[in-house]
Amino acid sequence: MSTALRRLQQQQLPSCLNNREGWVRLFELKRPSEPHLHQIEPTNHCPYACIMCPRSKHMRRARGFMDFKLYMRVIDEVAGYSPESKAKEIELFHFGESLLHPQIVEMIGYAVDKGLNIVLSVNAPQLTPDLARQLLSRRPGKIIISLDGYDQESYQKIRGANADYKKAVDNIQSLLTLHRQTNSSVEICIRMIRLHINEDHVEAFTQNWQGSGATVEIRDFFPWNLKEFTSLGEKPSFPAHMPCPFPWQYLVVQWNGDIVPCCRDFNAVNVMGNVWKDSLLDIWNGPAYAYFRHQMTTGNYDSTNNICPECMSIYTDEKKRVSKDQDK
Repeated sequence: MSTALRRLQQQQLPSCLNNREGWVRLFELKRPSEPHLHQIEPTNHCPYACIMCPRSKHMRRARGFMDFKLYMRVIDEVAGYSPESKAKEIELFHFGESLLHPQIVEMIGYAVDKGLNIVLSVNAPQLTPDLARQLLSRRPGKIIISLDGYDQESYQKIRGANADYKKAVDNIQSLLTLHRQTNSSVEICIRMIRLHINEDHVEAFTQNWQGSGATVEIRDFFPWNLKEFTSLGEKPSFPAHMPCPFPWQYLVVQWNGDIVPCCRDFNAVNVMGNVWKDSLLDIWNGPAYAYFRHQMTTGNYDSTNNICPECMSIYTDEKKRVSKDQDK
């Protein structure tokens, strides 16, 4: 759960947010004129089958690798934005293991040299010492290492048969040693996603990695847009009447150039445009996005939009809803 959403759940909301229209007015007021490029997907290939990720069983779109020319086109545009927009984190991942892209090191360096704030999230078995050295030399803002298990058995239960816990830990230790030796400014974050299967080991996980030179993060689980995933862990919920804020906040570029308005749209159901044809700015402020925001505003979803209704039913806190009369 994001810090902002946690605050919303813990505070008494003003009366203007007791209806959908009030939330939309707030979102419109805060919507940036330049899009926040939240994620770029170098690839949606991945050797892992994580139990909390829909990729291995539910993703139907084609697999591929982003063309470097397309990547440069996207980065060059964002590099021309205002300093405020350029300072926002760009996550160089979406659905896939980004380290599999043969030009991932060049991708990081190209964006960093343009003054952009690049964040990686990787699986440690792929992060060999040689690759770690190359990544650190290109100075991304942050490298997040996903390590949800605490031994070989738990690691494989969570991240699939190809998850090698010893290799993961060895690679992390090599990265941290190199990080110290080079006095690198890159933030290293070791992350555990809190699930029912590992929640009893959160404290031990934190104690094990504290003092290693890395930030330790325990991230709350979210079930994407799939009800079948809700049994894996405790899920967050939106306040009553709140539409999904994502269409007003950011966009995602998938490996083939498709723009989707949500990090959970793993099948590219709601495509807003393609950056081979149009700029991020034009797509962000264009008619497809306006229509999509209208769906969120009204709660009346297009017949082709088969993910948002179910997603909202998962994350909306029905217990806190007031009557329909109060909602008007």
